Amino acid sequence: MATKKKHSAGIAIDWYLVSIDRLKRIGLVILLVLLGAGGLWYYTNQKRNPRSIAESAIAEARQALNTLAASKDFPSHRGDFDRAQHKLDEAGTLLTEGKYIEAEGAAVESQTFSRAALSGKGGAENDAQFLTVEGDVQYQKSSTSDWNTAETHTPLFNGDWVKTGGGASAELIFSNGSLYTIGSNALLEIYSQFNNSTSRKNNAVQMQIGSVEVATTDNASSVRTPGSQITVDSESTTQVGVNAQKATAVVSEKGSASVAPSDGGAAVKIAVGEKLTATPEGSLSPVKKLLMPPALMTPADNQVFLVTGDSRVEFSWEAVPGASGYVFEVSHSRLFTSLEINSRRQKTTASARVTAEGVFYWRVASTGPDGETGPFSAFRRFRVNGGGHEGIAPSSPAPALQLKRPYPIGGPFYMIEGTTDPGATVLINDEEADVEPSGGFKKLVSFNKIGRNLVTVKAINAAGKQTTLSETVVVEE
Repeated sequence: MATKKKHSAGIAIDWYLVSIDRLKRIGLVILLVLLGAGGLWYYTNQKRNPRSIAESAIAEARQALNTLAASKDFPSHRGDFDRAQHKLDEAGTLLTEGKYIEAEGAAVESQTFSRAALSGKGGAENDAQFLTVEGDVQYQKSSTSDWNTAETHTPLFNGDWVKTGGGASAELIFSNGSLYTIGSNALLEIYSQFNNSTSRKNNAVQMQIGSVEVATTDNASSVRTPGSQITVDSESTTQVGVNAQKATAVVSEKGSASVAPSDGGAAVKIAVGEKLTATPEGSLSPVKKLLMPPALMTPADNQVFLVTGDSRVEFSWEAVPGASGYVFEVSHSRLFTSLEINSRRQKTTASARVTAEGVFYWRVASTGPDGETGPFSAFRRFRVNGGGHEGIAPSSPAPALQLKRPYPIGGPFYMIEGTTDPGATVLINDEEADVEPSGGFKKLVSFNKIGRNLVTVKAINAAGKQTTLSETVVVEE
């Protein structure tokens, strides 16, 4: 209630008598306004900053991972757990490096793996994943129209699409261990069907354009193209290409393969060094015999050269009877994504001036009298070190060696990855692994024994010094 009173001196003063309840209400409103303003400031300046968002995403991903680890179905989702753990570790590293947006993305992906497994949608539905990515490689999920940048270990499912840009390449590995190496300017779809007779998926891709090399393990794999279907037999390697006119070319490089019209008809078998083409309508050509690649002679695999004023590398290979020439390639990439040298030669020798350090790969293919080039040889490597020293001194330390946790691909197949000194030789269970120019290496290993398996990794430098590490892999039946 408000009243008006007069001061004793005769001056009129307006003032109010306010009840205690009204004062409380006014104070409460002021407090709520202050709290709201403070909350808005905190949300704008703290909760919404990239670091806090990334930290929150990592915390949620860790909680989802712990829930998966504690679930009763955990033994059947070890692969999903490892994928989620890998992405969570990556998120932590990115957060430490100050890459908050990337850290949030990795954490969200980790959480997706965990929750997919918890909902029963993980594990067995994973048809393939990226093993190696070089250049502009993208993938599209079957349920969206958005293209995303591909990364190592990104899972792919039936109906997903993959495309590569110019000078790009990628390796896809399927759950049965088959390796699909995709060339530049390619477009394909993951296409897997369940085989009732074997109770397993027939892993395959559907090529629209470009090339893919399929290397199988103990199971066959397939490639569908416009008008034809190619089955690559177990323990075989086959090159498949689709040109702009949708015609298909198939070359068997190892083992055997068969080609059949996609609308039905008899399949045609091709052996090592044989080629077959198919029209978009499915008409098959006669089988053609190609010349096999030459045996590489010099330089020896893993040979080291020094950069000096006039350093040169001399290459040589054995002559192939009937060859009219050879195609000689040198690349920094073992996938030969980009070429330092791409030369057609009539001689069985070549010479190249050494101008830069690094690891290089080289290979040769034979050209027949009709100008048709056969499959390439297996590559060899050589390393170029900087001048001013004589390689690695005998007193130099043993090479550095770090191993990642063995990564399950599916069934008995595990990917062994790590890093060592550039130029070092790496042996995994006494089998050599390819070492990238950066020192990274990876190798697919199959374990036939159920239970605990020991993986021994050795890194050896040019001075003969070696470092050895071991990991244990538990294979479940």
